[in-house]
Amino acid sequence: MASGIVWPEGTKFYETSDYKGETQRALNAALIAISTVFIGLRLYVRFMMTKSPGLDDAIAFIAYLSCVTISALDIKAADWGSGAHLELIPENLLLKFFQSIVTQSLFYFWTAGVVRLAIAAFLPRLSKDKTYVILVYIVAGIISVQTIVCFFYKLFQCKPVKDLWLPPFTPGLNCVSTESNELMMNAHAIIGIIIDVALMALPIWVIYKNTIFSWKMLQVFLVFCVGIFAIVTGIVRLYFMKTMDFAVDSPYKMSTIGLWTDLEVHVGLWCGCFPALQPILRQISFKLGWRSKITSYGERSGKKTGATSGNTVVVSGNRFNKHGYIHNGSGIDMETDADSQKAIVSDDKDSYELNPMGKIRKQTELVVEIEAANSAHKGRQESWVNV
Repeated sequence: MASGIVWPEGTKFYETSDYKGETQRALNAALIAISTVFIGLRLYVRFMMTKSPGLDDAIAFIAYLSCVTISALDIKAADWGSGAHLELIPENLLLKFFQSIVTQSLFYFWTAGVVRLAIAAFLPRLSKDKTYVILVYIVAGIISVQTIVCFFYKLFQCKPVKDLWLPPFTPGLNCVSTESNELMMNAHAIIGIIIDVALMALPIWVIYKNTIFSWKMLQVFLVFCVGIFAIVTGIVRLYFMKTMDFAVDSPYKMSTIGLWTDLEVHVGLWCGCFPALQPILRQISFKLGWRSKITSYGERSGKKTGATSGNTVVVSGNRFNKHGYIHNGSGIDMETDADSQKAIVSDDKDSYELNPMGKIRKQTELVVEIEAANSAHKGRQESWVNV
């Protein structure tokens, strides 16, 4: 249904004062750029600084590619009339617009699902608590089921399937009702918001459960609370879905939903990357004078042995790499947030970690020696307690 506005004859769809296509292009270009920075920094930290890439990084990279793709589709949709009024869009472009909307909707389910799975895959790095890990797996399972069910429901809405890519006002379509489609999309959005809350709450809960309250613990809480932004974008998107009548002037109104859909997945990706960036953020804050030392445990004190090996400096009791992180006997950073084989909360009383009673135990063996950094990269000790 058209907007009902009378336009001067010959008006192009992109010539109206309220055309949203340019905003759509600019915002998506900015989202792609910011997401590229986030994923680039994440991979740099994991591969170059902490030497601990994992499954969560692979899934995050796939999520990044999905976010870029969905933004690219939205940019292209502006060429076909997205953000313009229905009656001004040429018929040949209008067909391409509706085809693009269907493709974006199908791709959105996988993009949102992979972004959330990337966060879920990161969470087991924080703690090996049995209950916590089981809950993470349950959330990951719900994400997978939600994604698959909604995708195939949308895909097989019409018979034959190819009719799904026709404009909804095409005569003779054999598709599910508009109300059923809206119910499915609303249910997906609501479940997604609940999942986002769970993904933010789980790490906060496990840290609170196993540590005593302190300023350092509060800092860790704040790191994971950035997930609030993803939750807010999901809520705003749901609000527009519930309040807008897309049967009237749908190309113009769909651009608003498209913008919030793009924001939702990109912001989710950023929130998933942020906890993994703590080593580089510590380094930046140290150089800006906001921290007294790069490492949270141990200091660069003691007598230097007078020798270095590669990028490793040997001092009494500890060795440091070029980034300023303590190396253990294997020459690996002790304080990182990125090793899936070690948790924040550990029962190992010889590690630099919090035990279940919330007390910090530190065992230091002083050895004065000159040795080369071992490239085997085994036996990592790390902590996420001090951010």
